[in-house]
Amino acid sequence: MVNFIIWLITGAFIGGLATLIMHRRRSILLFNIAIGCVGAFLVGYLLSPIFHIKTISFSLPGLLVSLVGSIVLLLIVNFFVREHTVKNAVMEEEWDLVRHKIHARWSKITEEEAVQIDGNHDRLINVLKERYSIANKEAEDQLQKFLQAVIV
Repeated sequence: MVNFIIWLITGAFIGGLATLIMHRRRSILLFNIAIGCVGAFLVGYLLSPIFHIKTISFSLPGLLVSLVGSIVLLLIVNFFVREHTVKNAVMEEEWDLVRHKIHARWSKITEEEAVQIDGNHDRLINVLKERYSIANKEAEDQLQKFLQAVIV
């Protein structure tokens, strides 16, 4: 049991370190630490018998191997969830700025709808599709161009 707790603490530390190395967004920090922890566990489980290294331990080789495992798993997971997470994170973080400029770009969006959207990327896409009778791809393209102009 004590071994498991040490693995958990070390894995969380390594996951946090991997998150910092990869410069991931603060809004998904706990998610990345958990993924990094799982990556360290997987490396420990899979590579320990092969290379005879205690991967999640306080030895330098073990920590380095676990760190690499965490980074690899973070890269894989973030590749698949990045686009949606980043879009929502940007919308949520900058919503006050975006909301004040949204009516100038899309006059058919009411203030009540803007309040209901509340920074949610998918809600805004759905409102754009409904109000302007456009396809999902067109709504997404318009929103991305708007966000680049407003936020950057």
